Amino acid sequence: MTAQIIAVANRKGGVGKTTTTVNLASELASRGRRVLVVDLDPQGHAGLGLDVVPSRSDATVHQIFGDRRVDLTSAVKKSCVTNVDVLPAEHEFDVHGAVNDPLSLARGLAAFEDRYDAIVIDTSPSIDVTTVAALTAAQYVLIPTQLHYLAYDGIVRFSNVLFKVASMVNRRFTDLAIVPVQIDVRTNLQRIVLAKLLKEFGPKRILRGIRTDISLAEAFGSRKPVRLYRPHSRAATDYALLAEDVLTLWMTDRRRPEPPIETLGASAARRPLEESQV
Repeated sequence: MTAQIIAVANRKGGVGKTTTTVNLASELASRGRRVLVVDLDPQGHAGLGLDVVPSRSDATVHQIFGDRRVDLTSAVKKSCVTNVDVLPAEHEFDVHGAVNDPLSLARGLAAFEDRYDAIVIDTSPSIDVTTVAALTAAQYVLIPTQLHYLAYDGIVRFSNVLFKVASMVNRRFTDLAIVPVQIDVRTNLQRIVLAKLLKEFGPKRILRGIRTDISLAEAFGSRKPVRLYRPHSRAATDYALLAEDVLTLWMTDRRRPEPPIETLGASAARRPLEESQV
């Protein structure tokens, strides 16, 4: 067993990176995968969403940015989800004092690659030392985004940074994919932006979208993924289908089946988003 390392990243904040990290990890675990969530955002919200809140004396993933010799295995915490562990964040971590070594996280995670099927990294909403380290360690990058003009521009810029990092220090990088969040493709704006994403990145890199659902915020308030909080909600359905996409694209040898060509309808968010649907 060799873990597939997935960084959930976007330079823009408020696009659902942490929500996607927590709920994707939960869905993968429900399918029998062993998952390690790496909480690189000093806010520590990925850990919080899985009911992991370290004390001041606990080891954290951010120690790797100060001491290259640190053993991260001692920092792992069990979460509220079976088969999901967490490498928690250091809430008082100062990125300005971090050692600027892009390979630091990749080296630290090497000890886990034969223990898990997937390592999912939640990143900060900026291109700082920790985010570059995550992009250097990852084989795959999942980019959550709203379907807005500024969000589209941000993804194009972020993808340029990603490919630069990959060409310089990450030979294991394989691919990226984009997951639209807070979607309602009945609106003209979202349909236009979706069309631009499809043209820029291609339909196979646009995964099933996540519809707006208050259950996601409520689940975080209860410190659990939405599949445990409200398993029959729209969000739980959408994240289950996103997990299927990730498994098919990145965690099996099977080719992703081509989705049927259908027109947009009320349930369009439950299917892969194709250019023919726009």
